[in-house]
Amino acid sequence: MNDNLSFSLPFSDPVMIFALVMLIILLAPLIFSKLRIPGIVGIILAGTLVGPSVLGLLERDSTIELLGTVGLLYLMFMAGLSIDLNRFEKLRNRSIGFGSISYFFPAAGAYLLGIYFLEYSVSTSLLLGAIVGSHTLLAYPIVERLGITKNTPVTMSMGGTLVTDTLSLGVLAVIAGTAGDAQGPGYWFGFGTSVSIFVVSAVLILPRLGRWFFRNIKYQNNTDFVFMVAVLFTTAFFAELAGLASIIGAFLAGILLNRLVPSSGTLMSRIQFVGNAMFIPFFLISVGMLVDVEVLTSFDVWEKAIAFTLLVFIGKAIAAAIISGIFKYSAAEGLVVFGLTLPSRQQPLR
Repeated sequence: MNDNLSFSLPFSDPVMIFALVMLIILLAPLIFSKLRIPGIVGIILAGTLVGPSVLGLLERDSTIELLGTVGLLYLMFMAGLSIDLNRFEKLRNRSIGFGSISYFFPAAGAYLLGIYFLEYSVSTSLLLGAIVGSHTLLAYPIVERLGITKNTPVTMSMGGTLVTDTLSLGVLAVIAGTAGDAQGPGYWFGFGTSVSIFVVSAVLILPRLGRWFFRNIKYQNNTDFVFMVAVLFTTAFFAELAGLASIIGAFLAGILLNRLVPSSGTLMSRIQFVGNAMFIPFFLISVGMLVDVEVLTSFDVWEKAIAFTLLVFIGKAIAAAIISGIFKYSAAEGLVVFGLTLPSRQQPLR
């Protein structure tokens, strides 16, 4: 028997940690599917169960945070690759309009709640609004499994995600630009310049780089897959370096390489397989581990949590209802839009 193997909590042996995570990824969807509950819900709840606030089997350390970030970026990259660009371009204005109202209603409600009921400062209330106004594509694996990623409301919702995250980042930039040493026109000039350089460089370089690679590099040992992953995380890093959220860089990389990856090709199948089997479940587990069950015993916390949850539900429902009414979406399509835009960001904006 290995004397170095420790069964103390939280687990410290990397083999044991990885075995537990893989068992969660395997068993949680199977168990919850029997209950007619989406598998991603089971993975999130399992992450809460094994996390530091319940059983304490796993610690949300730098490794878990790394894998969770990798999963989130990979999820946004897959979304960008899966979009029907021809339809996306036609729906550009619709996505901007929907993303704007989807951000505005919950963000405005959070601001008013923070100012008039919780007596928070203007800056704090604006930041709360940015959190509840934005959303991320946590439910994307469900629509992908259903085969409706190219549906018009789904495509519009994906574009709307980029809009809400950009607006959230804008709020953060405004607050950062009016606080501390970042004040003044110099900050805004630097921020605008770095973002412009990043976006223009990505648009000019990535499609050309992708075409050159697939035309000139001989395929061997999954080189094309490694190339895509390298581009994903490099672009996400430079997005952060420019002052943007890394998920915007990941989503942009997916869009710019979209036309080079056939939706029914081997490369896309490999990208989806790795994401759905490994990276995205790691992200879902890390989200579940964020839940602090002990905090939920406080009535004050429940009061605030319920208030902000209602803001998200009502605000996103209003936005989905407005856009469904304008463009004559069916009730089912409206619910899909609502469901896609409910999950709020769990990651820092920067």
